[in-house]
Amino acid sequence: MKLKLPKNSLAGIKVYCNKCKKDNPKCKHHEFQSFRFRLHVAGSKSKVKTKVLNSKNYDEALAEAIEFKNLMIKNDFQTIKTDVEISNEYSVVDAILKYNQFLNGDHRFKHLQKNVSVGHRTECIRFCEYFANTLKKNYGISTKRINTVNQLDVANFYEWAENHYAPKTFNKCMGGLKSFFEFLIDIEGIEMKNPFKTYVAKPIIKGNAQTITKKEFEKIINSIELVSPNKVYKNGVKKNMYYPFLGNAFKLFLLTGGRREEVVDLKWNNIHTGINGVKLFIIKNLKVERSNKSKNLSIQERFKYIPINEDLFDLLKEMGYEEFKNSNNFILYPERKMTSKTIMDKLSKSFTHYKEQSNIEGDVSLKNLRKTYLSWVNSVMMKDTKILSNHSSDEILKDYYLDPTIMTAVEKAALEVKIFGT
Repeated sequence: MKLKLPKNSLAGIKVYCNKCKKDNPKCKHHEFQSFRFRLHVAGSKSKVKTKVLNSKNYDEALAEAIEFKNLMIKNDFQTIKTDVEISNEYSVVDAILKYNQFLNGDHRFKHLQKNVSVGHRTECIRFCEYFANTLKKNYGISTKRINTVNQLDVANFYEWAENHYAPKTFNKCMGGLKSFFEFLIDIEGIEMKNPFKTYVAKPIIKGNAQTITKKEFEKIINSIELVSPNKVYKNGVKKNMYYPFLGNAFKLFLLTGGRREEVVDLKWNNIHTGINGVKLFIIKNLKVERSNKSKNLSIQERFKYIPINEDLFDLLKEMGYEEFKNSNNFILYPERKMTSKTIMDKLSKSFTHYKEQSNIEGDVSLKNLRKTYLSWVNSVMMKDTKILSNHSSDEILKDYYLDPTIMTAVEKAALEVKIFGT
């Protein structure tokens, strides 16, 4: 919006263009315009003190100008800056950059540093950028001060998010912005109220975890070699969804119940044999490793255990267990020439493609194999299921001690759990 000065405005207040670097410009850079106050230094011929005012509302800007004038006169026109004053000078863009530095471990307050994953940081900054985009409609985000964000700005973003996100992601998005402003207030010391402190979250309807049946899974496995591997997108782009390792990959997901990054990075030397001969995987669980609470966890709590039952061991033998056991090779796609993240993405997209080609109804994706695994495990393990699904490991230890409770659960799962109950 173009800024205008009212009649009989306070002497010294100008409309200033931060792009043209001019007072009272005739340009159309409305998003770069702010009110600026020029104060003549008493006793000098032409010396002035200037201040770009935060608000784009004239009455609020006038109050800022008067406060600045009084402060200058009180301090004999010497500029005095406090930590809070410096913090309050952050523009919307500056504030997001500071938050990104904080989440990236590059902040001046090292004792307050958070340890978050790249994915979490990327998501948080993406929400902040979406918010900045809604602000662009009314302000220049390189000049608008972050401490001037108001409830109307939140309302505009709330409406935007409603039209772009399902309830679960919507709530995560609003919570992300709340955390952003908590950082500015609690860490950066900006004096303001959190505009995202109160909002109406979207209700999430919880249903039964979507699992897959034995018949459906077999249809997907069989379709890999039978149906067209080509996926045609709406824009006409055609992509090949076939990879030779797909069948074994999907089976590994089903029979281990692991998360994507866990299954893709499984190695042969992750396999251990217990005292009673029961085999199991001991692997990293990055979810726990990245947690701020990880430093306070015991060794037992840092490990994740995947029992190797008969079905899983048969699959591992087919994939080369006798030849590669104890080696540092990846179990899945050992000759890989792409990153683990790329493999994960390809597996997710390929599973969806072959699921669709198999005419399987319902919202079923690769992650539902984990849900299927845990559902069948729970039918045998009951309350002990969490021992297999929640605990994690930092590394394979040379002299490893297994808690008897955990070992009992692992043995029971290895001997009794049958996926699909057969």
